[in-house]
Amino acid sequence: MSLLDGKYEVIGQRPLEGGRTLFDAIAPDGTPLRVEWFDLPTGQEAAFERFRRLLRNLKRDDLAAVHDVVSRPGARYVAWLTPEPTCTATNDDAIESVLDQHGFGPEAADIRRAPRKSARLYGLAFDGMSAPAAVVQEQAAAPIKPLRTGTTRMVNLDQVPVPVLSWGMALVLLLVASVLLFAAFERRVVDQLIVVPDLLGTDVSDAIQALSSLNLTVDVVPLGSTEAAGTVLALEPGAGAELRPNRTVRVSYALPAGQLAQTAVPPLVGLSYPDEVNEALASAGLVLGDVARISAAAPGGIVLAQGVSAGERVGSGAVVDVLVSTGPARDLTFVPRLVGMDVDRATELAIIAGIAPDRILVDTVSSSSGSAGTVLSQSLAPNVTVPRDDAILRLVVQAGTPTAAAGGVPDLVGMTVAQAESSLTGSPGRWRLVVERLASLNLPAGVIVMQSPAPGTQPPEQGAGQGDLVVTLNLHPVALTDPGATAIVRQPQARMVDYAWTILPGIGRTTAEVWATSLDGARTLVARPTVTGGEILRGTWRTADPGPITFELLLGGVPYGDPLLVP
Repeated sequence: MSLLDGKYEVIGQRPLEGGRTLFDAIAPDGTPLRVEWFDLPTGQEAAFERFRRLLRNLKRDDLAAVHDVVSRPGARYVAWLTPEPTCTATNDDAIESVLDQHGFGPEAADIRRAPRKSARLYGLAFDGMSAPAAVVQEQAAAPIKPLRTGTTRMVNLDQVPVPVLSWGMALVLLLVASVLLFAAFERRVVDQLIVVPDLLGTDVSDAIQALSSLNLTVDVVPLGSTEAAGTVLALEPGAGAELRPNRTVRVSYALPAGQLAQTAVPPLVGLSYPDEVNEALASAGLVLGDVARISAAAPGGIVLAQGVSAGERVGSGAVVDVLVSTGPARDLTFVPRLVGMDVDRATELAIIAGIAPDRILVDTVSSSSGSAGTVLSQSLAPNVTVPRDDAILRLVVQAGTPTAAAGGVPDLVGMTVAQAESSLTGSPGRWRLVVERLASLNLPAGVIVMQSPAPGTQPPEQGAGQGDLVVTLNLHPVALTDPGATAIVRQPQARMVDYAWTILPGIGRTTAEVWATSLDGARTLVARPTVTGGEILRGTWRTADPGPITFELLLGGVPYGDPLLVP
């Protein structure tokens, strides 16, 4: 099967005057066509290009029965639709008016009309060379003359004169050469293959010129990119593909987002992040930018606001930021350091912090350190915020009954300093009361909130000197009334702050991000390790910030676990 220009199946052909060839062909969709192929003399290219534009405009207005018209080096032809048998020649003022504006008279046009249809152009002379459709069809329909019948007379070659025989042989050789020349022409037109060159990274103008010189059609598509404007980003089909002449190569090239065609920003509020948001932006040719999160009444993952208003027109490839809900805010609380306290006092403080009694679990152990009834360890880290309704506090307590008998240190937590001094009268000269101060609005004011050593600890032996009994007294801040008061700002000092999270089993290998937020709101990326389920992510961050630091862990860009507040 021969293909014309790599796409039309040739079923017949005949030469016409003026270096033209008429092909009877079938389009890929099965439509029968008449393809008029032009071998133009030098200097006629511009005229044929004007001829092509005229036919394409007539086709666009449904005034010409043109399937395709091509004008490029090595391939200039018009593919006409075959007229229906019921079509008859006619005149049409609209078509003739357009042709007259371009210098074509009525005699150069073949205008036909089918019953109950509008008139259309089925043939047009190009510089007086194009045969009207009627002439072509009459030539094709001409009956074949039958061979003459009768007795066939055999000719003896010995009786043929030598000159006649020589001229006859020359004529045969000339016919053979003509057939070979036409076969070479058909093979050049039909069977040529073109290899798509590698043009990635080149300038789009150079790529268009290179592909056009290879008789390939170019379709250019701009893409938003940070590459230099005009850089070729992709080819379709790719480099190395073998194509017939006139096939189309799609060339994608880079443009800054602001220079691309304008597009309307879709409404994102109420959509689910990330699937619905990415789908909506991709459909509009836009890109998702920064994603901020905030607690809200909306379910987690729902977009609350977008950085560019819906309906606003921006360049394709522009970035749109979104604000996403993390769900309703949860009530948070924290517990102080309970280690060393009496278990009853530690339980009381946990209840004050809002932890339900049924969520306070006490385990007793026998340990070589710590007095009976004192807290040896706690499951919730001191001064770290946790969800109040979900927090579970587990206290590990030394077995035995708390006692301060036989001169042991009494439980001073909850007492004032005066009450603490009074309670130490049972051990005169054995303990030296050392008072430290704490300013916390979350604990009662004017009372001792912790002590060391723990209750029940025996005082030093007689003659061994005094022991230090350190108590922490909580005092609420008092507003200054003296307008002349001054404050000394201490220079910050570098310190190491620890953080740790347990990565639950079942989580695949992914990239983690640890962010630290200081009291003034400054947010810093601390680490970006790769973690797997079952691991414990630990680390230390060096900072000079004196205030509490809040650590946040993101897995794959999504918050994981609860933030850690480190004093």
